[in-house]
Amino acid sequence: MTNLETPKPSNYLRIAWQSALAAGLCLGLPATLLFWLILFQDMNHSTFFAPFVQLLQVNGLNKIILLMICSLLWSFLLGKISGYRRWWQIGLATLLGILIGWFSPLSNLDGWFDGKLPMHSLYAVAMCGIVFSATSCVGLAYGLILRSVKAALTLALTTGLVTVLTLLLTIIIFNQFGIRVGDGTVFLAMSRVTATSLMLSAIMGGMVLGVGFSWFVENKQSDNSKDTRKLQ
Repeated sequence: MTNLETPKPSNYLRIAWQSALAAGLCLGLPATLLFWLILFQDMNHSTFFAPFVQLLQVNGLNKIILLMICSLLWSFLLGKISGYRRWWQIGLATLLGILIGWFSPLSNLDGWFDGKLPMHSLYAVAMCGIVFSATSCVGLAYGLILRSVKAALTLALTTGLVTVLTLLLTIIIFNQFGIRVGDGTVFLAMSRVTATSLMLSAIMGGMVLGVGFSWFVENKQSDNSKDTRKLQ
């Protein structure tokens, strides 16, 4: 039995916006939830969000667990968007990619450059390392479930580069408006910059990953159809 649905022409514009929306809701929102809660708590001057903030702050793994749970919904939606039937394989690849990315050396660049860079530069380097590591590992895992080295390398590099570029561009724009992490001039600057940059990175990365994955799935469908016709 094949993992792929019957081949049909793909509408990549539809795939792009659906993937972007799904990634924003299922990956971007849980990844940035702590920072949005902090901002909402400050705006409303309320303690309503305090227990949730404390739960996410008390242990860094809590944020990762939340992201991993929500990533299963992303995997289900990507399976529907791309036509890849066994969405749980996408889910397993996503979970493994997130875990490997989180514990990779690239996620600890702030430790490497601590004391060698100003705070705002150290923040940018650290965030780029975390984002590139996680997204490239997920892209690599998606290529492997398709049993394609070309897909693995392409998805890893394109997703990683797009997310990092989006992240850096967002940080630069905030800097232009005087909101810079570590200089102490803007209250909750880190929460503002991190929430926005990670959300936009998730949206852009999800769009690229969804389109790329769907393209490779469609090619695999086409190859399977050709093989079937030859056997007939």
